[in-house]
Amino acid sequence: MPIWVFMVRYDGEMACSTHLTEKGAIIAAISDVLEYLGVESLEGAKNLFGCDEPPEWDYEKIRKMNRDQLYGAIGAWSEKTSAHHIYDGEIVKTAVVG
Repeated sequence: MPIWVFMVRYDGEMACSTHLTEKGAIIAAISDVLEYLGVESLEGAKNLFGCDEPPEWDYEKIRKMNRDQLYGAIGAWSEKTSAHHIYDGEIVKTAVVG
């Protein structure tokens, strides 16, 4: 049975979450990176990106997005962490083997 794992390294500590769907793993990744960046509002998202139309940050809207839209959002938000060198997240497909 396939599962998706969201793995994150933050300040030397590792954590992971497992998901039955790829979409669930991507949403978990977006949620985590938004928490790391401190984005809690549209104004916060606009300030971080310096524009009037930042990537989606609203959880209710994120839940309605398709896979490609979600990967676009996580890619955009993850770019904001690349210079920090203490935060790194990855989604990996694996399988439960019994």
